[in-house]
Amino acid sequence: MTTPMVKVFDNLLEPKVQAAVWAYLNGPGWSYGGYSAKGDVDRYFYKHFAGYVDDGREQRDVQAIEQELFQTAPMLGQIWTALKAGPLSGQALTRCYANGMPGGVEGSLHQDSNIETHLTSIYYAHPVWSPELAGETLLFNAAGDEIVAAIYPRPNRLAVFAGTIPHVARPMSRRHSELRITLMFKTMPA
Repeated sequence: MTTPMVKVFDNLLEPKVQAAVWAYLNGPGWSYGGYSAKGDVDRYFYKHFAGYVDDGREQRDVQAIEQELFQTAPMLGQIWTALKAGPLSGQALTRCYANGMPGGVEGSLHQDSNIETHLTSIYYAHPVWSPELAGETLLFNAAGDEIVAAIYPRPNRLAVFAGTIPHVARPMSRRHSELRITLMFKTMPA
């Protein structure tokens, strides 16, 4: 069995910045009805900041997407600037959004792209987490019938992998009253 390439960057942001991002993501602006795959699936909360909304066939300019991010969420725009100078060097932003899943809500197995060079980057913004809360991101083989990697939602962690890898957010314990909030940066080669 081969493990997909997942790059993990722990302690991504300075504690003060991480706290500010967490506070920002917990603020107003959430919409309800997001889902990770079409069909009869659980819905969850989301915030769209910039980029493609429906799919990659929309007519968008990557420079305009960056500008949109700086207009809608300047703090996240600054983080994007640091990411493209570091862990996401050589990539262009195609979408930035956050997902907020309450306890017991499940994601669906899905791919973010059908192009190998498109990357999915998930930032786990919460200040604390424990294994009892669950909420891992699971990556599967191409057939979707075998787990090949699990990403523990460690606070202040960025996980980067090819958008072609089937993945799913597992439900968080219903005993936890806060949302499982993740911040996504979807990219393609610049």
